[in-house]
Amino acid sequence: MKRRLVPMILVGLTVAAPGAAQEAKKLEPVVVTATKIETPAEEIGASVSVVTEDDFRTYHYATVDEALRRVPGVEIRRSGTLGKTSSITIRGANSSQVQVLVDGVRVKSTTLGQAELSDLSPDLIERIEVIRGPQSTLYGADAIGGVINIITKKGKGPFSGYFSQEAGNYDTYATRTSHGGSYGIFDYSFSASHLESNGHFKNDDSEQNAINTRLGLVLPGNSSVSYTLRYNRTNTGLPVKFVSTNFGPLPIDPVIDSNNRNISETYVMALAGHTQPVTWWESDLRLGRYTNTITFIDLPDMADECPFPPCEFPGRFKVERREAEWVNHFHVGKWSTSSFGLEYRREEGLSLGSSPFEANSETTSGFFQEQLRFFDRLFMTTGVRVEGNSEFGRNHTERGSLAYVVKEWGTRIHGGAGSGFRAPNFDELFFPSFSDPTLKPEVSFSWDFGVDQKLWKDRARLGLTFYQNDFENLIGFVTIPTPPFVKGVNSGKARANGIEFTSEVDVLDNLVASLNYTYTNSLVLATRHPIPREPEHRWNIGLTWEPIRRLSLFSQVHVVTQQFDPNGGGVFNRGHTRVDIGGTYRLFNRYAFIQSVDLTARIQNLLNEGYAEVRGFPALGINSLAGLRVAF
Repeated sequence: MKRRLVPMILVGLTVAAPGAAQEAKKLEPVVVTATKIETPAEEIGASVSVVTEDDFRTYHYATVDEALRRVPGVEIRRSGTLGKTSSITIRGANSSQVQVLVDGVRVKSTTLGQAELSDLSPDLIERIEVIRGPQSTLYGADAIGGVINIITKKGKGPFSGYFSQEAGNYDTYATRTSHGGSYGIFDYSFSASHLESNGHFKNDDSEQNAINTRLGLVLPGNSSVSYTLRYNRTNTGLPVKFVSTNFGPLPIDPVIDSNNRNISETYVMALAGHTQPVTWWESDLRLGRYTNTITFIDLPDMADECPFPPCEFPGRFKVERREAEWVNHFHVGKWSTSSFGLEYRREEGLSLGSSPFEANSETTSGFFQEQLRFFDRLFMTTGVRVEGNSEFGRNHTERGSLAYVVKEWGTRIHGGAGSGFRAPNFDELFFPSFSDPTLKPEVSFSWDFGVDQKLWKDRARLGLTFYQNDFENLIGFVTIPTPPFVKGVNSGKARANGIEFTSEVDVLDNLVASLNYTYTNSLVLATRHPIPREPEHRWNIGLTWEPIRRLSLFSQVHVVTQQFDPNGGGVFNRGHTRVDIGGTYRLFNRYAFIQSVDLTARIQNLLNEGYAEVRGFPALGINSLAGLRVAF
């Protein structure tokens, strides 16, 4: 691996040779996800990363999952090409144990228990906040590994917007537009996009269409109200045939299914109100709704035998979640904030087709959080949550964290510990044949401790964090002698521990270099195997260079070591190294109503490495997307 890593670094240095221009220095971010109230990141004991709107503009990410790959501790797995299932894990916690939100609204399927990143367009995003470590005290079930919150952009100032058109190989085309602004007490923003690609093989195509909007109103008494709507429709071919493997590992070169398709339609809606009529009290009310309808088309393929009929599983799956949350914050001077929250959630799931079932559940919860600040140096947060569910009963979680800042040295010490739980999803509780309604929630206890250090007059920013996760009551599958030959059970324990190292250095005023490294040592105690599909080592290397005022270039290197694959007797999916490069060239500024015109380009997998993030689902070879972006 070392022999392969060195050339990758040299490639990155070639793209960013000596010269002169860098990203503007980043201010300390203010985040809301970690505490449910705006808090400077340096005052938070949890590990926090923020992907900004500027990151999307600089690196030309075509999808949300691409934007999250550089976050330490985070692993993205896409099952093939554009539009295919994309899942996320954090510090060894699987995709069912990570909570994903859009404007605070949960977007995980009630049936599968996972968030589908390919159903979230990258448009109209102000920032993505990633909180690593257990967050069940604030977000309840399924926040064992952490929380990812996608926050929609608010319209500001006079009317403005942009239009972009891009094209690339594999018949890839992307069209995006966004508009927004404010007028008096009213603000608005809107976006629409289209992304399509034909992929590797027959039936490997995908098409995504999305519309997003946010409307806001400023009211008297330091109050405001906002409404957001995000709609996404993805039509994807599924070219990899499952039944041809006869329950062995999927072959590296897949057997093609020419007529298997998946159509997913998603709505996310949020209505939020905020008021702070007095300095010592502020209140937030949020109503949310998430709906997803999947149509799975699986027609017979006469060229392939069927070892265990039925081998076609067409179906229609609809899930819906409605939720309401009310949070009150009480301030005592600048040193104390006490937060009390109540939440109600109703979830429904419907499956029609070869395995029909219908299920619903209700959840009520309350939580308390206390933030203490001493001498503008010591920041403490503690919280507790009680959550009751109509299907699996009551659970309680606790968390505490601490941050200590020595501003004279540029040092920040942080750490925390907490418990979490992951509720059984509807498939695990109710799906015909392999479900078990008596399943218990998965539970965990986690801790982390880290130090952040600024050097060289804040031009170098370093961080090192140690973490430990212990999981119990894991929901897994055991073999049974009758179809479908597996059954869900609470099967055992697992652990994951390791380190996260982050670094960013302003090498020159116009050259920024970064290196993130994550080490994860994981073990499933019953099998003595690593946690499935979790790599032991992961590197992200980046360079951003502005040789002249009009030109910005970047290179990114992603290195992942081999991962244990649970299918087919425990084979390993080999590691890979992916090199991405790209940039932006400003053609001109300000002509009539046009503010700027840019040429954009991004090339992924520059060295054309053959790899699969999930064994049996090959990723694309070298692929590019170039185009024109007009801002007005």
